[in-house]
Amino acid sequence: MKKKLSGLFILVLVALLTLTGCLNDTSSSNGNGNSKDEGAENVDTQEKFTWKYSTIYAEGSIQFERDKRFKELVEQLSNGQIELELHPVGVLSDAGQLLDTVSDGTIEVGGDWPGTWAGRNTAFSLLGTQTGMTSFDYIMWLEMAGGRDVYNEIYGQHNLIYFPYNSPANESGIRSNEPIKNIDDLKGKNIRFVGTVQERVLDALGGNPMNVPAHELYEAMQRGVIDALEFAGPAGDKAMNFDEVSKYLAAPGWHQTASVTGVMINKEAWESLPAHLQNVIEVASKTTLLETTFKELYLDAEASSEMIEGGIEVNYFSDDDLETIEGIIDDVLDDLADENDDFAKVLESQRDFMDNFAEYRDLMEPWGFGVNSELFIK
Repeated sequence: MKKKLSGLFILVLVALLTLTGCLNDTSSSNGNGNSKDEGAENVDTQEKFTWKYSTIYAEGSIQFERDKRFKELVEQLSNGQIELELHPVGVLSDAGQLLDTVSDGTIEVGGDWPGTWAGRNTAFSLLGTQTGMTSFDYIMWLEMAGGRDVYNEIYGQHNLIYFPYNSPANESGIRSNEPIKNIDDLKGKNIRFVGTVQERVLDALGGNPMNVPAHELYEAMQRGVIDALEFAGPAGDKAMNFDEVSKYLAAPGWHQTASVTGVMINKEAWESLPAHLQNVIEVASKTTLLETTFKELYLDAEASSEMIEGGIEVNYFSDDDLETIEGIIDDVLDDLADENDDFAKVLESQRDFMDNFAEYRDLMEPWGFGVNSELFIK
């Protein structure tokens, strides 16, 4: 359970996929259910498009940096033909209203985490995170196993096109001011937990999931409104200064072994773009996905070391505890699939991919997906 998956060859794979996606003929499908020729007859037009762009994240967060990088790439690659007027959460739209604001065309672009919308459709939860999948798994599923089509089917119900642009790795764990050493220590605690599956699992373990907005978490921990929290990987947690208001960390972050964030674009706005600018959006999102995912992995390693050196005490759930959690997760997934056909469809796609890849993953053990070898550890 403590192996650190690196999968460096996947970096090469994704890079190749990105390049091949960039080099596709403009008359081919764009991977989002639309032909490059739809709404894009004047391929060489120099018309300028100025779009409003909001996000669910606060300025200064590592998540907002993804939005900034996507904006930079779109504007650079389009030679200024697309201008994205980016604003942090609360300026153009509150976090909870962003999907509607982009769907109805009030603004054209919204940066989000899909799980934010699980209250509307539980299928969004699996598009945001799935316990047991790594960031490499998510990217392979997206690029090679129909994942992009699944995103656009669910977001398409809301008049949106979706472009993933980041796949964060395993979250830090659960931060608290009283040690959490096993699943029994979760009982009765008010813990910021986000995600339909995750909330149900915590509830089954006796904890109380609380959905506190990211920008309120620091104060909520400081004032004791919540007993513990989960948020992001080490770098993301550090950017929010959570090490200042917590003393302990319960690891590993079983609740979110990987996730996806991206941008949703109003469908009419998307279709108004000529083909070469649609291609710019695709290339910018894939480049942002590649850059930010691996940049944050590297920063997570640095932040983790700083956190431990700074005095944060790390406690690990036992293998028996993790096995218990895995069993509960499996039951919750099956229950949610029975309740919602959309959830079942996403789950089936993910399970098919993971099952098809399993034999090769086993074949490559222990080195194929990362190991702390004595050849390198000082």
